[in-house]
Amino acid sequence: MRVSSLLSAMMHFGGQLVGILLALLVSHLIARRLGIGSEADAFFFGRRIATSVIETLSQVMAVFYIPLVAAHAIGSGRGFLKATLRHAGIAAVAGAGLSLLIGFGAGAATGLLAPGFEADAAVLARQTLTIFAAVLPATMACIVFAAALNVAGHFGMPSMIRQLPRAAIAVTIAVASTSLVLTAASAFAVAWFVVAAIMFVQVLRMTRGWQPEAGIVAHPARPLAFGIAAVLLVVAALASTWLETAFAAGVGPGGITRLEMTQRLGTLLGNALATALSLVVFTAWSKRTAAGGEILASDLWRSVFIGMAVLLPLQVYLALHSQTLVSFLLGHGRFGAEDVREVAESLRWMTLAPLSAFVLRMVLVRILVDRTLSVVRLLAISVTVDTGVKFLLFAWLTPEFGVNGIVLGQAVSPLVTLALLAGLLRRRRVLAGPVRLGRESGLAVAAIAAVAGIVLGSLSMGAGSVIFGLAPSAGADLATLAVSGGLGIGLFFLSKRVLRVSIALD
Repeated sequence: MRVSSLLSAMMHFGGQLVGILLALLVSHLIARRLGIGSEADAFFFGRRIATSVIETLSQVMAVFYIPLVAAHAIGSGRGFLKATLRHAGIAAVAGAGLSLLIGFGAGAATGLLAPGFEADAAVLARQTLTIFAAVLPATMACIVFAAALNVAGHFGMPSMIRQLPRAAIAVTIAVASTSLVLTAASAFAVAWFVVAAIMFVQVLRMTRGWQPEAGIVAHPARPLAFGIAAVLLVVAALASTWLETAFAAGVGPGGITRLEMTQRLGTLLGNALATALSLVVFTAWSKRTAAGGEILASDLWRSVFIGMAVLLPLQVYLALHSQTLVSFLLGHGRFGAEDVREVAESLRWMTLAPLSAFVLRMVLVRILVDRTLSVVRLLAISVTVDTGVKFLLFAWLTPEFGVNGIVLGQAVSPLVTLALLAGLLRRRRVLAGPVRLGRESGLAVAAIAAVAGIVLGSLSMGAGSVIFGLAPSAGADLATLAVSGGLGIGLFFLSKRVLRVSIALD
């Protein structure tokens, strides 16, 4: 049975949503047990540097593996399994080499990116980074396994099972009594190898009786072009994360922790949804082009329209309730009132970043699946400009605005890159052309209704508190979040149902 593209995206997002909840739980536990200080900075430094590699590879290397796996899936039977295992083995070896490289360079990386760390914090950051990096062989193999499962139409299980390492961190931080940071990092490492074993078994089961699609001749993928493109995207994403980390460390003690908390609340949910949508679209378009099909500009902008209609209400909700969310989730234990105020202020600006990043992500997906474009040249230009713009914005804004300067730079830089790509592609009609919206056009009304519901829910709860003289409390905050979010979601789906909105991402 064919699972619809939207349902596939929602299944993938379901797994990501579990990861988001776990990430918020980890943030809450760290805020309660460590607060904002040198020990939390050391943990987040090691986690950001190592897991930026892991998460970037998990997303970007799909650019390389999904087209290859799609071609194998369409053109072969038992060869699908052999090709998947071969690619997984090569990826694991590459991951082992990268793990050793990061491990040996952990001390230098800490000194270069966070020269202001005190001696004890620097040692802890180096140790944490080394432990986190040890999981790369397992994560690289999992990227290939996930690509095979995605091409076969399985999105929920790969997404869900990869949240096990976050769960391991949460449990460890909650129960550990000594060596909190190192114990949590070790639990994360063990969990990733468990995930690799589970996904390996799932791939064996899935490919046991695999049959190629009848009557379709597979068009060969371009492994060299996709490989170079993936490397460029990985380098750009890592450079962005490391630049953010370095500038946040330069803000002073607590800078990295504040940036990390802000990004977790402001971008995790939006980026997870954007990743789910773009992954399903990329997989569908890769299979279409592997079978000789064509991707139109209308396909791109219809997908962008659908994604923005879903993302916009979510980001409005986060911006409107930034103070309440930060206070409710983080404002406990050693996380003081001033910390809450600063993170909430950064969070309001951070809600802009996923919107511009999503549009850029979809444009890059469109470029990657087009066999007539010089993919490597276009990506090399775009990632160089994007990284350069980020550096200039961070250098200009951070001295004046601190962490907020980094946040603003993240939101603005994708817009500059989009303008550049539009200029480079103006004669190829890759981005320009008639856009045909069907029943999904009603999503615009649904998005507006959701935003109205979010605002009305918040205002009604605020008015009720004033009328009945209710004092501020955690219960009142939770009620406001629930009513505002519930009303927004309810009006979104009610509008979608009344207008009979039909959505197809592929």
